[in-house]
Formats: sequence, C-alpha cells, structure tokens
Amino acid sequence: MGCSVPSLLLHLFSLIMFLVFNPPCVCGNVEDDELKSLLDLKAALDPDNTYLSSWTMNGNPCGGGSFEGVACNDQGQVANISLQGKGLSGKLSSSIAGLKHLTGLYLHYNSLSGDIPKEIANLTQLSDLYLNVNHLSGEIPSEIGKMENLQVLQLCYNQLTGSIPTQLGDLKKLSVLALQSNQLTGAIPASLGDLGMLMRLDLSSNQLFGSIPSRLADVTSLQVLDVHNNTLSGNVPPGNNDLLMVILICWCC
Repeated sequence: MGCSVPSLLLHLFSLIMFLVFNPPCVCGNVEDDELKSLLDLKAALDPDNTYLSSWTMNGNPCGGGSFEGVACNDQGQVANISLQGKGLSGKLSSSIAGLKHLTGLYLHYNSLSGDIPKEIANLTQLSDLYLNVNHLSGEIPSEIGKMENLQVLQLCYNQLTGSIPTQLGDLKKLSVLALQSNQLTGAIPASLGDLGMLMRLDLSSNQLFGSIPSRLADVTSLQVLDVHNNTLSGNVPPGNNDLLMVILICWCC
C-alpha cells in the first residue's frame, strides 16, 4: 500500500524541521582560511607589528581597505597583495600558499630575508611575483616551474644562490624573468629556450658560467637578453638578428 498524502506531508515537515535545527556542516570556510593565512603571513613579514597593524583578527580583508595593501576579486577572495616599499623586515611564510586565489604578489623594495618557501608554487593563479630588492637567500625553488599562469618573475637584487632551476622552462606564459644581481652559479639552462612568450631575460651580475644556450636565439619574442658580468664563454648563438645585437651589447658590457 502506498503512503497517504497526510503521511507524505508529515514526513516532509519532519525533514524540514530536521534541516532547520541540524544544518549540514560546511567545512573549510574559504574566508576564514584566507584570514588565517593573512594573519600568519603578517606575523612573518612584520613580526614587530610596525607596518601591518591594520591586519587584525576582527578585520575584513575585503572590507574596503581595512587590510592595507590587500585587494579582493568580485567573489570576495584575496586576489592581490601590494606591500612594496613598506619597510618589512621579516620573512615570507609558507602560509602564503593558503591564498590560492592570489593573482598578484608585490613585496619588492623591502628588507625581507630567509628562503623563498617552496609552498609558493601552490599559487597556481598567480601571474605577477615581485620579490626583488630584498635580502632573500637560499635557492630558487624548482617548484616555481609549476606556476603555470606566471607571467612576470622578479627575483633580482637579492642574495639567492645555487643554479637556475631547469623547471623554469615550464612557465609557458612567462614574459619577464629577472634574476640579476644575485649569487647564482652554474650554466644557463637550455630549457629557457622553451619560453615562447619571453620578452626580457636578465641574468646579469651573477656567477654563471658556460655558454649561452643556442635555443635562446629561437625565442622570437625575446627583446632583451642581458648576461653581462658573468663568466660565460663560447660563441654568441646565431639566430634572430635583433636578438643577436642585444646579446653582443650585453656581452661587451
């Protein structure tokens, strides 16, 4: 026998009342996660709470400038952090990985020290990464090669050591790669010749050795290649005439 209409209504009413007083669990609140990541980031960047005092637990990162230097997208997610030239003297925390909707990170012209956390590679939507003119040390994380939307990578004027990761050749949208004035060693990776959209490559004032990869001459978009003040050897690779002129100028600087 089927259920009667009153029985169905009774079951429906019971279900509604259950949902009202026992709402389903919504785990991993994005706004709470981003707020926690921002506060963890603040504690590392500004340990004395001198410059980022507007970043508070009770604040709203997307509340019209209540978090200095933070901007959000239309969905209320943190999309941009612009803190260049703010006098920050701390470190870049791995908690930056929690801001997964970030498209721009501008921390240049500060006094940040320590390593670049490999967790930064979790920011797969990031297009602009400016960490230049700080006191960052350690090696460039090879994981950065996973940041598929990266267009500008500025790491120049730091104290970075080690070799240039070959994985940077996987950044197919990259247009600017600035690594000058560090303490990088080793050879220039041939994989940089796979960066078909690269317009500016500055590797000057490091401790690089070996020859300029011939594949760089095939990057037709490349307008500036600066490799002066290294210990490079070998011949200038043949290829695009404009590119050759830039290489020769920088070779003789």
